[in-house]
Amino acid sequence: MIAKKLTKVGNTQAVVLDKTILGLVDANSDSTFKVSIEGRKIVLELMSQKEVDRLALEASDKIRQTQKNVFKKLAK
Repeated sequence: MIAKKLTKVGNTQAVVLDKTILGLVDANSDSTFKVSIEGRKIVLELMSQKEVDRLALEASDKIRQTQKNVFKKLAK
């Protein structure tokens, strides 16, 4: 087990993960993680690029649907 302390970043708190820890799960500074809560645990799970792309596509579809009237006005 490794103990990590929260670090203040602006108005937010962060846990800094060094290269050694990231390397253990084949992650790097560009990696994206799923964050979930299990009881009193915060769980980080490395996402594949395919999962990240799928989330981005879902978000853009949602924006396109909710803002379609704005896009129509801008297209004129």
